[in-house]
Amino acid sequence: MTIYRNVATVMGATVLLQISVGVLGVALPLAMAAAGWSGLSIGFVVAGYAIGFLFGGLLAPLVIQSIGHIRAYAAFAGGAAALTLMLALNSDMIWWLIARIGFGFCAAGIFAVAESWLADATPSEARGGVISIYQILGRAGLILGPFLIALPGIELLESFVLGGIFLALALIPITATRRGQPALPAGNRVSPFRLLTIAPAAAVAAFGAGVINTGVLGFVPIWAETLSTTTTGSAALVMAVIYGVSILVQWPAGKLSDHVDRRLVMAGAAATAGLFAAILAVFVTPGLWLGAALAGLWGGASLSYYGISIAHAADRSRAEELPAIASGILVTWALGSIVGPILAGLAYGSVLEGRGLFLFAAGASFVLTAVLLWRSRARKPVREAEREPFINLLATSAELAEIDAHPDAHDASRESAA
Repeated sequence: MTIYRNVATVMGATVLLQISVGVLGVALPLAMAAAGWSGLSIGFVVAGYAIGFLFGGLLAPLVIQSIGHIRAYAAFAGGAAALTLMLALNSDMIWWLIARIGFGFCAAGIFAVAESWLADATPSEARGGVISIYQILGRAGLILGPFLIALPGIELLESFVLGGIFLALALIPITATRRGQPALPAGNRVSPFRLLTIAPAAAVAAFGAGVINTGVLGFVPIWAETLSTTTTGSAALVMAVIYGVSILVQWPAGKLSDHVDRRLVMAGAAATAGLFAAILAVFVTPGLWLGAALAGLWGGASLSYYGISIAHAADRSRAEELPAIASGILVTWALGSIVGPILAGLAYGSVLEGRGLFLFAAGASFVLTAVLLWRSRARKPVREAEREPFINLLATSAELAEIDAHPDAHDASRESAA
């Protein structure tokens, strides 16, 4: 019973956090577009979150080691709430960029605390199921958040306050718990360059996921608002469909990769995403419902290969390297998430607008497909008996990506298959 209470505490806090992230993911682009910002300016602010997340992911373990999980969580969540409320005070581009960099830093710290706590509280034999529930609830928060700003009387300014409220509420479950804190984090990180030598396809897919997904999702709410002049909440609906379809697609795609060369599965997902992006580039204003369906199919494919890239990297590494490898993939994704919104901003800010955004997504997806297919021919796949089981993960999950493997069994399986 204690285990379930601990898990419920972390999951409750995470849902509240993801609701806030979902609110801001729609409200910010719409507010910047309403203010007449250029595509490049919007792209820089969207990239600001990834910049902060990158440094937060690198430094959060040091903060946790210094002051412990509960104090670290309170500091990060309080900072994130304050930075979100800052958005309502001024609409200057530099002001919002600083706020988003700070928010990304705090968000990385919140995830590091929550996920290490969850991993510590859950016995290894139940961890797979708990991780799946955690990921589903996190995505549910991302789906619910955008609909809150579509409620009557909620303007874009009020949406920032709403996001800050949910971040403040996320403080309650963790800080009110009576459970002892988890063990302090330890371990090294792997640089993107080292990751390229261990699992090039995983590094490329993680970087591609950052470039394409973060870039496109930063502008999809603006595009979605052009799909209907009569329906309110178009952006919320489209984002909900994207995340909803991704929930349905991620697990079967990942399980398929347990039995088929993961690089081919990732390439297939990237090619499918490129196809639907190309269709959206041609039919850029197909109406709300068809647009939501096509965007959902794009998202289901494009949001599926990051988790597979972690599993592929795990296949190529030793058990004791797994935590560092997972962190290296997160850093690689963050680097792509800095580049992607800027490129997407240039595409959306061109005369092509939404069509340019989806041409960017299609072109980048097809390039990623070609690289993954080339890698599948350059190196033999890991045999099925040697593969780590797929774990369904969001791109912001670092701690839970540290796959729970027993080094002796892991190495023994490799030796027996050799």
